[in-house]
Amino acid sequence: MRKSCLVLLFSLICSVVCGQQQYDNKIYKSQIELRHDNDFFLLTDRYYSSGLYLNYRTVLEQGFTNGGHEQFEFQLSQEIFTPSQTQSTNIAEFDRSYAGYIGLLSKWSAGFEDHLLEIGISAGLVGPSSGAGGFQRWYHNTLVISDSPIWVNELKNSFHTNIYASYLKEWKLAPNPFGVRMAIKPNIAVGSRDIFLETEGLMQFGRRNILGSTIAYNRLGSNSREIFFTLRFAYRKVFYNGLIEGNLFGDNSEVLRELKTDLYRLGFDFNHRFDGNDYKFGVRFNTAESVGSKSHKYIQLAYGFGF
Repeated sequence: MRKSCLVLLFSLICSVVCGQQQYDNKIYKSQIELRHDNDFFLLTDRYYSSGLYLNYRTVLEQGFTNGGHEQFEFQLSQEIFTPSQTQSTNIAEFDRSYAGYIGLLSKWSAGFEDHLLEIGISAGLVGPSSGAGGFQRWYHNTLVISDSPIWVNELKNSFHTNIYASYLKEWKLAPNPFGVRMAIKPNIAVGSRDIFLETEGLMQFGRRNILGSTIAYNRLGSNSREIFFTLRFAYRKVFYNGLIEGNLFGDNSEVLRELKTDLYRLGFDFNHRFDGNDYKFGVRFNTAESVGSKSHKYIQLAYGFGF
């Protein structure tokens, strides 16, 4: 996994170096993207330990809005969560439970001149059936020279569904090529996995496409070159987290922990679009999610291919 991420970084650097190359303008109406999150690159292995995401996005020719640039997205994901005490079998020490999640998210979105609306529905499995524990043990034993987390008293199997919605409003403060944009994005989640309200602020600096077709918000419709970075800040009021407290509708798992209801998140993104290729690099930081745990940070790497 580490080698594949290095390849992504190398590809990103090469594409930037070759950025003066010219190509024809095209409209890519579909995209496949592979994303990997991992804290191992920052020399930790705890909490949100890693995630794999396979995304398919497509432009809707006939949408539901008047003048909106509409897209539909499917996302298949596997997420891995561990306590910081990965070599202990004393569950009383755990600051959160071992938990794996595998699920499918479907999302509809519509982009306009200065605002964006997104609605998503997810369904997935938590527990041994997710395969997360087995995958992490294989990964450590095969590819990483370090002790694998023990995976004792994992959250028991349960089914989760969630609804997500967000609205983004953007202001253009300076034009390309040294563009500056500011945005605010309220988010809401309701379901057995997550219940929260969040407000996120974004500042973007560099060359970027219009809102309806920019890599900044995973939009398709233009292959015009983009290269910019984003600063993120978010406050989340958490009412429930099924991967810490167990399933909302009942859970007899042995390791359930108390939630911290105030969560702060910071982020940095570097994004580059060159023709049909999207390259993304991000760093994420969040404060402690459960009582007794600590803050956490991890890396995001993604590559998307348009067609």
